[in-house]
Amino acid sequence: DTCRLISEHGMELCCGVLLGMGESDGQRIELLGQLREAGPAEVPLNFLDPRPGTPLAGRPLVAAREAIRWIALFRLALPDVILRYAGGREVTLGDLQEMGMTSGVNALIVGNYLTTLGRAPQEDLVMLDNLRMPVGTLSKVICPAVVS
Repeated sequence: DTCRLISEHGMELCCGVLLGMGESDGQRIELLGQLREAGPAEVPLNFLDPRPGTPLAGRPLVAAREAIRWIALFRLALPDVILRYAGGREVTLGDLQEMGMTSGVNALIVGNYLTTLGRAPQEDLVMLDNLRMPVGTLSKVICPAVVS
């Protein structure tokens, strides 16, 4: 109902997802169907980074290749959505973050997240440069000296 109200009132809908909490493939497919129905403009894609002292502390990380497959499935299911890399990508994908970008991610959160540290913005800028992907910013957080 909230998602419907947001759209009815002319706002862009953003629906983040978190993979790796123990959900089944069937539940992930169900989630994709719900997202298609909701019609968000953006879907931040998070991967669980199990934190000590939390109920999910013992959960294993999503395997990197599995994460890449799900990125591709999200892109196929949501072709017009901004699919944004978000929390957990560093620990889940490691050196395969570039592959995730070419598998369907077309935006990313740079820097730190709500509860965990991200990687240095310069590393993401180098990755985007290596992939020859354009850089656009929503804020002045990335200073011109870092971009050049």
